Amino acid sequence: MKKQDFTLIITIAIVAGVISLLIGSAIFGEVKHDLKAPQVESIKTSFPDAQNEPAYQAFLNEKALDPTQPIQIGNTRNTVPFNQ
Repeated sequence: MKKQDFTLIITIAIVAGVISLLIGSAIFGEVKHDLKAPQVESIKTSFPDAQNEPAYQAFLNEKALDPTQPIQIGNTRNTVPFNQ
C-alpha cells in the first residue's frame, strides 16, 4: 500500500466517526437525569423494649432462651476450672 492509501483510509475513518457522532446525538439526544437522593429518616439512639412492646409479641417466642443471661451448667461454683 502506498502512503496516499493510508492517508485516505485515516481521513475516511475520521469523517465517518464525526458523521456517526452527529447523527447519533441527533437521534438519541442528550439524556437528562434527575439526581436527587431520597430522603431518609434519622437513626434513633434508643431501642424499643421488645419484651413489653405489643408489636414485637407477634413474632417473638416467649419461651425462647435469652442468650444475654449467664447459664450455669451443673452445681459447681469453680470460676477457674483449668487451674489446679
